[in-house]
Amino acid sequence: MIDSAETARPPYDDAAAWHALAALRGPYLPWSPGAMRPAGLVTLLNDVWFGGPALIVELGSGVSTIVLARLLAELGTGHLLAVEHDEAWSARVQRQLDREGLAELVTVLYAPLRPNRRSWDGCQWYDEDALMAALDAAALDAVPIDVLLVDGPPAWQPGAEHSRYPALGMLANRLAPGARIVLDDVERAGEQAVLLRWQQEHGLDFEVRPAAGLALASWPGA
Repeated sequence: MIDSAETARPPYDDAAAWHALAALRGPYLPWSPGAMRPAGLVTLLNDVWFGGPALIVELGSGVSTIVLARLLAELGTGHLLAVEHDEAWSARVQRQLDREGLAELVTVLYAPLRPNRRSWDGCQWYDEDALMAALDAAALDAVPIDVLLVDGPPAWQPGAEHSRYPALGMLANRLAPGARIVLDDVERAGEQAVLLRWQQEHGLDFEVRPAAGLALASWPGA
């Protein structure tokens, strides 16, 4: 996690963050409208650099998956489980990891959206059986989650605004003490409502960083 001196500095804006990302740029990656903002991605990368997590779980995959993998390769430690509901997109992400020689650092899990027992407003979430099986796999067995990045499922369409809500309830018992919880797209009303419920139900104190589009909290027990 970032220390107090680091958090006291002004947050990155997207322009400054783009320069900071230069050290991790490689082959071209499509930066779609659903990708994390540069400022948000740099905020996450800083947390990973300082914290040295053993396991990162990313809900939603894309540019952030590749750049996180590049950083893990530089650090020489950690594993990323990237969960993706779109089978074709997960295959593209996997091919990019293969091309860059990063596949050993990342498990890309295709988990289609299904009804979920923790759903809010009937929104679908990732296939629970597939996700839990991946977490129980030999390579990740008994490894707690040090960073949980919630950037999926897609929540921009009407009726899907609360689709990210199940994440914390589903994975709370897998979080390490002091684990970082990161929610993307907090400028949207749906994510703000999700954030409020998480704070009320889990006693968390999220720090909202508007310039990065993120909210961050640490899981109790550190």
